[in-house]
Amino acid sequence: MGPDTPEEMMGRFVEAFEVIAATAKGDGPKTVLAAWPDYRRKIARRRRVYSPAAIGRAEEALTWFSLIEDTDSRRALQFEIMCKAGGGKFSKVCESFGWKRSTVTSRNKVLLKKLACRLKEAD
Repeated sequence: MGPDTPEEMMGRFVEAFEVIAATAKGDGPKTVLAAWPDYRRKIARRRRVYSPAAIGRAEEALTWFSLIEDTDSRRALQFEIMCKAGGGKFSKVCESFGWKRSTVTSRNKVLLKKLACRLKEAD
């Protein structure tokens, strides 16, 4: 069963990023980044062990990105998620892309709400 609210969606995405960053192992120098759609910067891996259930939730959350058709919206959401997971400051990311942070955050909340409704309908 998927999350019901934008906050729950964001929590699942942040958890997914943390799990993927910590559990991806070295088949190549960019294994961690390759597992996350559209990411082009390095993130320090956290040294944690996650349960199979947590890994399963992370894999499920990654599939939700395929439901977001607009590339720019998907990218903005991914950057906010990565920043919430400790991958930098979202205000700096917004500044580098010429985005207004409050606008992007508001749009991401709407996107998360639509995504939660879509997942709920699918259940």
